[in-house]
Amino acid sequence: MSDSAMTLPGIIRILGRGKTGSRDLTFEEAHFAMSAILDGKMEDLQLGAFLMLLRVKEETSSEIAGMVQACHDAISIRDTVQVDVTWPAYAGKKRQPSWYLLAAKLLAQNGVSVLMHGAGHHTANRQYAQQVCQLLNLPCATLIESASNLIQEHNFCYIPLEAMNPTLSRLIDLKHTLGLRSCANTLVRHLTPFKTNLTLQAMFHPAYQSLHHEVAEKLSQNNNIVLKGDGGEFEVRPDSETRIAIQGYHPLDNDFVPKSLKRRSVRPDAPTFTALIELWNDDSSNAYGLQATVDTAAIILSKLQSLPYVDAQKQTHIWWKNRY
Repeated sequence: MSDSAMTLPGIIRILGRGKTGSRDLTFEEAHFAMSAILDGKMEDLQLGAFLMLLRVKEETSSEIAGMVQACHDAISIRDTVQVDVTWPAYAGKKRQPSWYLLAAKLLAQNGVSVLMHGAGHHTANRQYAQQVCQLLNLPCATLIESASNLIQEHNFCYIPLEAMNPTLSRLIDLKHTLGLRSCANTLVRHLTPFKTNLTLQAMFHPAYQSLHHEVAEKLSQNNNIVLKGDGGEFEVRPDSETRIAIQGYHPLDNDFVPKSLKRRSVRPDAPTFTALIELWNDDSSNAYGLQATVDTAAIILSKLQSLPYVDAQKQTHIWWKNRY
């Protein structure tokens, strides 16, 4: 049998022939494999083998792009709704609070429509987007079909991965069973359930920045920011330079967002919800939280409106002062 045969044993054979016999999957082969997973045609033994062989080999941008495209092909209403920003939130914060959600709230309040998607509660002692959205009265959808109405009404909607595709949610949750992350943890960050003007990805490990950048290019996500965010979420760290990679218009002179605080801040032991509420309600003088919020919003605004970053910073500071 040719190793290019589009069968599930053939796909696993391609990946499992050892150091000299195995090879990377093509875009088409990865698309075929993910389509089989989504259609329930891949048996559990095959699924475990597929995910772990990819994990050991390390997935390529063509493989991730092929799998993402298969996921997009399975979303029937994808081309019927338009948003400004698609914002994945999967890492969970374990030290700083989720300042990025205040940034999203600020953008939405000023006419920027945001669709945020993520999964939560798969790692203990982390603060996940869905929890914070409920706390900040940011709308959450339980069905992908209802997300468009919430965006039209509020310029924001969070949708859990399970509501978009339960199979993908199961793949994320398999980390508990397999003991390792899988390609699903990477590919979900490129999902665009609706048409979008700007796509975002964030990561914690620097090695994944070039991978996400290449995947975005292969998927024609030509207006895209990949950011080494705090805790792996799309959040600028104001007390250090934040590495970025950008498709299309580049609002900065360098490949990093410059720090806006001179001194390194003392990181809390755990994220709290109280800090977020107090900052939004102006009951706090948290300089780190304020700058993380407005700087994160600024890099998004600068990309959306082709503004120099310093001009976008000035605008988000004005928005913050007038947020009530």
